[in-house]
Amino acid sequence: MAMLDIFYPKHCPICLDVLPPGKSLICAPCVKKIRYVRGPVCFKCGQPIRDETAEYCYNCRRKPPAFDEGIAWGQYGSQALRRMMSQVKYHQNPQLLDYPCLSMAKRFEEKVRSWEAEALIPVPVHEKRLLERGYNQAEEIANRLAEVWKIPVDAHYLVRRENTAAQKTLQNTERLLNLNDAFAVNGPVRKYRSVILIDDIYTTGSTAGACAKQLKAAGIQKVYSAVLLTGRS
Repeated sequence: MAMLDIFYPKHCPICLDVLPPGKSLICAPCVKKIRYVRGPVCFKCGQPIRDETAEYCYNCRRKPPAFDEGIAWGQYGSQALRRMMSQVKYHQNPQLLDYPCLSMAKRFEEKVRSWEAEALIPVPVHEKRLLERGYNQAEEIANRLAEVWKIPVDAHYLVRRENTAAQKTLQNTERLLNLNDAFAVNGPVRKYRSVILIDDIYTTGSTAGACAKQLKAAGIQKVYSAVLLTGRS
């Protein structure tokens, strides 16, 4: 029994109860409560789509994001998963990401291998927000995925130049304007040929699209997107 489990017990990401000491990362009954992304998904961003005959979601048809393909693990519409992410982002509890990231990494391991990515690039947060929170949740996710995918994390190549308003508070058009010139590449051009952009939540794709646009401008040929939670189109 690890001493850390005694003094700093892990919590289930779904019910938030304290887990018994050991290797368990989630309560057994809670595994069945997770709303995974399943069924028909957008070929571009990986969001679930209601129309089984459609190949792309509404947002990707209207304004395709700059990345090449995306994957998503869980549905942001799930109350339990939204609560989990709130705990991670606003209550200093990144440990709750352990099970979701492990599950996501194993589920998409084969697809990610086919992408032949050279680095995982977390969507950056502004320095002010990083100081307030103590960590970047996208980087926390990237670090956990990297353990399974064996792809290095480069958390400094992409930077956030502006402390923009929270995307969740804005309408679709405002989201796009809010992110104009918000990101920049902080490193040599053509440093990588293929990368995976990592974030916690995907809704309209404006953040991922803005980041991918900068990475493509830096000469990266293939930019993919991997998010823990996504909305539904």
